[in-house]
Amino acid sequence: MDLDEKEVKIFLFAMGDYSRFSILAALAKKSMCVNEIAKETKIEQSNVSHHLACLANCGFVNVSRDGKKRVYSINKEVKPIIDGMLRHISTYKKNILACNIANKRYVSKLV
Repeated sequence: MDLDEKEVKIFLFAMGDYSRFSILAALAKKSMCVNEIAKETKIEQSNVSHHLACLANCGFVNVSRDGKKRVYSINKEVKPIIDGMLRHISTYKKNILACNIANKRYVSKLV
């Protein structure tokens, strides 16, 4: 498979945002509507809707209707990726926090 730089960068942009990643992590547990996702992730409802639009456009989440509600679920191919990332973060937490290169970039963006 050939890597397309633009596709990879868009994928990582969508996946790399903390709010979008927490929405995916929440949806990896169960399907939810916007209000439930906002409550679970502590992200404002309007922001959740904005992030869900990106995640749906990129194919990370699916949307279905339950009466008037839209119910969001994680794409079945994405779930093992999110589960694996969460396991990796948990297992390698000390290594991740000790990474001088990533930390330097992260801290410099916060200042």
